[in-house]
Amino acid sequence: MHIHPHTSIVSALLGTPNEQFLIPSYQRRYSWRKEQLHALLDDIDMIEGNDSHLLGTILCLSGAHTAGINTLELVDGQQRLTTICIILECLRERFEADGRTEQVEDLKRLLQTRVYGHPMKPKIALDTLDAEEFRRLAESAPEPDEHFHNGRLATAFSETRAWIGALTTEELAGFLQKLLLKAIVVRLDVSQAKDAFKLFETINNRGLKLSPSDIIKNFMLGNAARFGDEQLEVAKKSWALLISHLDGTDADSFFRYFLISKVQTRLTKAGVVAEFEWHFMNEVFEAEKLPERHFYYYDDEESDDDGETSVADAAEEHQAGEADAETVKKQTFVEFLKKLVRAAQVYGQLLKCDTGVAQIDRHLRNLRMIKSAQTYGFLMHLKAGGIDDKTFVKVLKLTESFVLRRHICRERANETETLFAELCKADPQDPLADIVEAYREASPSDEKFRDEFAATVFTSNIMDRARYCLEQYEMAMHGKHAEIAILGSEDVHVEHIIPQKIQSRRSQQEYGNWVEYLGERLAHRHPKFVNRIGNLTLFAGELNIVASNNPFSIKKANYKLSSILATKELTAMSQFKFPQVDARSKQLAEFAIERWPAP
Repeated sequence: MHIHPHTSIVSALLGTPNEQFLIPSYQRRYSWRKEQLHALLDDIDMIEGNDSHLLGTILCLSGAHTAGINTLELVDGQQRLTTICIILECLRERFEADGRTEQVEDLKRLLQTRVYGHPMKPKIALDTLDAEEFRRLAESAPEPDEHFHNGRLATAFSETRAWIGALTTEELAGFLQKLLLKAIVVRLDVSQAKDAFKLFETINNRGLKLSPSDIIKNFMLGNAARFGDEQLEVAKKSWALLISHLDGTDADSFFRYFLISKVQTRLTKAGVVAEFEWHFMNEVFEAEKLPERHFYYYDDEESDDDGETSVADAAEEHQAGEADAETVKKQTFVEFLKKLVRAAQVYGQLLKCDTGVAQIDRHLRNLRMIKSAQTYGFLMHLKAGGIDDKTFVKVLKLTESFVLRRHICRERANETETLFAELCKADPQDPLADIVEAYREASPSDEKFRDEFAATVFTSNIMDRARYCLEQYEMAMHGKHAEIAILGSEDVHVEHIIPQKIQSRRSQQEYGNWVEYLGERLAHRHPKFVNRIGNLTLFAGELNIVASNNPFSIKKANYKLSSILATKELTAMSQFKFPQVDARSKQLAEFAIERWPAP
């Protein structure tokens, strides 16, 4: 391994005219939080006298030096270097506003790569999902209502603009000098891709732990580089496609559910990396030639004392189970990548409720509202396995009822996840019999479901679950084939009929005098009933409340104008106190038994 280290101040790091730092498409989006950004700004601003500050290390995959533009592929350090670029862009903008032409030109030279006879290019080029939004944000401050997919990137620009905008002219000049001349970056250049990914692993093993998806990415690309240049390029493109499919989701969760669908048993986050590596080494033909492949077989003399799941642990589990290394189905590296990318595409569609089939997407939205994360490995297994849409809709309907019943009855989440992991053994082409049998055995009884539904406290973290139940009640009131356009709209919210806060002076001004209206034992009964399903309804718009000793009568006047039938029916009630909450909760529980039956 040939490593060429350079210790450079920022002005020298960015000062070579024909060098360009490329953040490749396989890298994730910009993810620094506001706190990390401000820590960096403060660290630079607090440099004193002849002191300097180490910003960190960047790792570059470099090719042979040429007379043209030399592109350096950033394997590590892209978050830090992007942040430096954001700061420089905002400094340039401030100097332009102040009419400081000389400083503007100096900064442009650092932010651009140029070779005689060729057009100028950005010094730090993003080939990631952030590329277009970075360009827009660097050109000008966004409009207040302008939307960005990467909120953290937009926040980084807005926070940096605000921080720099608050500096005096003297402070601005001092900060620029500290950033360019006293902030130091250690740059490591490696010419071979396999060495670059190995070095990345070594560097990060010495510091903060990487996420499972980052470790898996490095493992994949590092081994692809050992297979050959062609395989490495395919791997880079595949990983870029994978993160595109997973954009807006948790990549770590994807890999966990992907592996659950393969091993057909529950898997914790701690075991994800070792399990993935085991499958890679024992499924991919090309991996047979790797010298360390023997580490991925079980050795009963090997132990791991750090409490984490190791490769040996994963191998031991396979040795004891059915999927032993001798029986695993072999495939080429390219085939392995295709299946992985396809699984990521399906997972993204499931979580975003975006399969392109309206009926399926409605049911996926329902499952998301219920909070059905435990189902995703199983549903991914079915969808990637080629289940037809009609059967998939039936599965989703059954799953809605089953998961809701288990959640309402507070069944163990780990047991639910184990059940769905084992269901990954079902044939995607014909899964219904296995699903119905499993659901029937594990579904709570009608009696338990009815009692728990009426008594469930729908706190804020599961309010979407309550909304789902209320939406289904509303749809039942409209009839089987009714389409309710208003449901799902951002204007519709879950309304507490008896308000959550009623005792403060402000709440009495906003909601009326519920304290006097509800009467005795208020302090004991209000917390017990306020978040039950019987005290919840759907409502669009704002309530027009005036001071009154009968606040429910004022609410009724508002409810009467609603187009939501479940809300409008409340107007038939003469009063609404705790006994009415209890009675309505039991009424809705009877509906729940019919709407979400056991298989």
